[in-house]
Amino acid sequence: MRLQKNSKDAAIIGPATMNDLKQKYDATTVAVMRQALNEVVTDRRFLVRKSVTPLQVAEHILQQAASGERDLNRLKSSAFEKLGAAA
Repeated sequence: MRLQKNSKDAAIIGPATMNDLKQKYDATTVAVMRQALNEVVTDRRFLVRKSVTPLQVAEHILQQAASGERDLNRLKSSAFEKLGAAA
């Protein structure tokens, strides 16, 4: 994520850019992230919500993986928490 400075010189977190997320993932990690995304966006909890897009879910999963998360269930749980917070 990119840190930005506000007018009071306090660091704030801005949206991540592709350069910020430029990280290499092995095939297993990519497969886990893909499975997490597929399972979240086909789940009823996602389908009934209109406030979060599949792209936002994918970005969230990428951010979690960038911070070291590799567990399928934790990636999905984190994405569903995001859905709940966006409601």
